[in-house]
Amino acid sequence: MTDTDRQRTLYPALCLGILTAAFIIAKTGRDALFFQGKGIFQLPVATMMITAASLPLAMLFVKAMKTFGARPARVGLMLVAATVLGCAAPFLQPGESSLLFNVFIFIPGVFGIMFASLWLLASDIFETTPKPQSARAFGKIGASSLAGGMVGGVIAKGIGPRVEPKWLIFIGALMILGAIALVIQAHRKFPSNIAPKSDTGKKSNYLAPLAKPYAIGLLFIAMSGALAGLLIDVQFYISATSAGMDSKGNANYFANFYIMLNFGSLLLQLFAAPKIQDKIGIGGGLMILPFALLGGAGFASAAATAFSLSVLRITEGGLRSSIHRSIWEQAFTPVDPGERSLVKIAVDGVGARIAEGIAAAGLFLWVQRVAPGGNLSGPLDTRWLAWLTVVTVMVWLVVTQRLRAQVNQSAPAAGTAKFEVECTRFPDQCPCTTELGKGVA
Repeated sequence: MTDTDRQRTLYPALCLGILTAAFIIAKTGRDALFFQGKGIFQLPVATMMITAASLPLAMLFVKAMKTFGARPARVGLMLVAATVLGCAAPFLQPGESSLLFNVFIFIPGVFGIMFASLWLLASDIFETTPKPQSARAFGKIGASSLAGGMVGGVIAKGIGPRVEPKWLIFIGALMILGAIALVIQAHRKFPSNIAPKSDTGKKSNYLAPLAKPYAIGLLFIAMSGALAGLLIDVQFYISATSAGMDSKGNANYFANFYIMLNFGSLLLQLFAAPKIQDKIGIGGGLMILPFALLGGAGFASAAATAFSLSVLRITEGGLRSSIHRSIWEQAFTPVDPGERSLVKIAVDGVGARIAEGIAAAGLFLWVQRVAPGGNLSGPLDTRWLAWLTVVTVMVWLVVTQRLRAQVNQSAPAAGTAKFEVECTRFPDQCPCTTELGKGVA
């Protein structure tokens, strides 16, 4: 491997690693502040706002890429994110605050777009690289991202007891600036390899690809999985809030959680994901997460303790970030290449967000009933959430099994009962996501 090849891997790996560390540090500070006091009662509204903001933010960034080019838009987005977080952080206070509420929404929205943009940069850099070589490089880049999350958790845990949580958000903003410097250097060192798409003048029917059974199966899996994930998140945050810790105690609690989550994800991705996919393929691999959650949700329903809910959240986050995510990305490869980007946006960008928005609306009505005005008269009973999670995961399993049957029926006659996908990359880099940025790079 030449020095140029090493640097081609090193730059996006460092950028994603630093950005993931910044995200975990900022998210730890955000959660510690927001869930102090009555913040948990604002969670349903915050979730609805995140859902409502996700698609417009993504579309605005796509418009910026088409107007200014992907590389200037990427740097501009990261500068805006660092500026907003850096300027807002010193004024954040625990409890109810409109500024804190908006920062709570802003962090996942803007970091999600930044992550997607950096993965598209990596796809650009490796566009002309042979597939086996690029696959190995993407594996290292993905491992760097997960390792960055673990390092971010360690940093947050180390400095959390010594500073107020708002300064964790400020540190996250400074780390974004460090990532920007590396991104600019990568732009200079590696010219773009992706030519802009020519405009054929034809308008595509956005909903047409969703009429196909396979796309409908993907849509229902995404919606049921998103709903289950939101229910698990809410129970986890309620258990953390019920502990009655101060903001520094919350910061330490969430830092420990993110360390365990990212460490578990890294181990699973490095040692388990490739073997699992080789043995059971895409259809079987998609069953792993809901099967694991069915057992975990059942245990949480029976035990209803903070420990059981933490275990359930770590199981969900760890498997989703590693094994499930990489296999899920490859599940889009049977979709016609000309329709893949539309299906990807509709399934992950719209369908999953709609499911979360509907669930958040239901949670909002529940909160208004049990704690009008944020005033809770007694202990918060969340047993119904645990049982609803079990039911949701069972539905998830049913729709996944049906999709698995479609996968097996569509497998090549001379091959095995699973798709042999020429992509062993990490989350967010298989063909579906790579194609999203080809017209604007």
